[in-house]
Amino acid sequence: MVEHPPTEEIIEENQTLWHTDRQPAGCNHCHRVYLVPANYRGASCPLCRTGNLEAQPAHMRPTQPEQMLTFQVTKQDLLPTYQKFISGVWIKPEDFNPEALLRNTRPVFWPHWLVDTDVSGHWRMEAGFDYEVESAKEVYTGGRWESRKQIENRVRWEPRVGKMVTRVDNVNTPALEEHENRLQMTGKYHLERGNNFDPAHLGGAFLELPDIPPEDAWSLARPQLDKALAEVSKKASGAQHLRNFTMQARFSNQNWTEFFLPMYTTYYTDDDGQPQVVIVNGETGTIRGPRLASRRRGSRIAGIIAAVAGALFLLALISLLLTLVLPAAGLIAGLLGILGLGLTILAIVTAVWPGQWNRAQQSPRIAAKG
Repeated sequence: MVEHPPTEEIIEENQTLWHTDRQPAGCNHCHRVYLVPANYRGASCPLCRTGNLEAQPAHMRPTQPEQMLTFQVTKQDLLPTYQKFISGVWIKPEDFNPEALLRNTRPVFWPHWLVDTDVSGHWRMEAGFDYEVESAKEVYTGGRWESRKQIENRVRWEPRVGKMVTRVDNVNTPALEEHENRLQMTGKYHLERGNNFDPAHLGGAFLELPDIPPEDAWSLARPQLDKALAEVSKKASGAQHLRNFTMQARFSNQNWTEFFLPMYTTYYTDDDGQPQVVIVNGETGTIRGPRLASRRRGSRIAGIIAAVAGALFLLALISLLLTLVLPAAGLIAGLLGILGLGLTILAIVTAVWPGQWNRAQQSPRIAAKG
């Protein structure tokens, strides 16, 4: 457990932090909390797109964050990204277009924890050492047997125990309850490229605040800590491999800081008027979110096509009657009938396709809260 959790304070609704102009605001629907410029209070929440951001005090650590990844994808880069994203969706909702997605785009930094800690204790593991075994294989070639040397790589496993006193820095740990879902939406980041936190790199972005306090995040940090300690032990043993690592350890002097990662959020509305949120990784440009077709538009377009098909069938019937006095009208009736049949099939496909497309969509969606 965390022996001395970092001190949290109540940050008043008009208080700014970290040498920025950002002030706390919370969504009245999903209850996510951000630091936003004062003129963005009242704006829609960038992640649920249902509630609005209202000024409110925030219970948080006032210590300045340690690291951030800056935006490598500019807003100007997003238009071709959005164009590619919507391609393949035949009948789209009215505002599911690149221009509307770009207009609805908002930059956001979302948090991870970085934890540093002193470690002392005893470890035990199996250390693996590479070695080679030389053997010979008899091969029949050219009408005679030849002996060919073979080298086989093997690993020798030996038990090892030891004592460790060290410090582990910057263990990356989830800071949001929806951490795994968020990573599904953004894809991976190159965390090793993180820079020192600098307010000058924030631009107009919102800062999403952690909703997992350090005392609760400690259990999430332990697997990564154990992995780092196992690597230290492997190096101390001179081994190339390890397995079955365990350690009885005491952790002290924890230091918790935030690491902010960039993303863009945008949205469009589906047939039911519900916002469908799309996320773009602000470093790599990876884009994910639901790509829904519009059943309502499909039905409307199908109705128009069906009406035209009906008119063609009517004209075909009239032409067929005219064959009594004008035999050549039979050819026209046949052509009109074929066109009407083709449009009827197109109307059915247009009405059915959006529902089939939507059922096949497996893209991750932003986690619901509220």
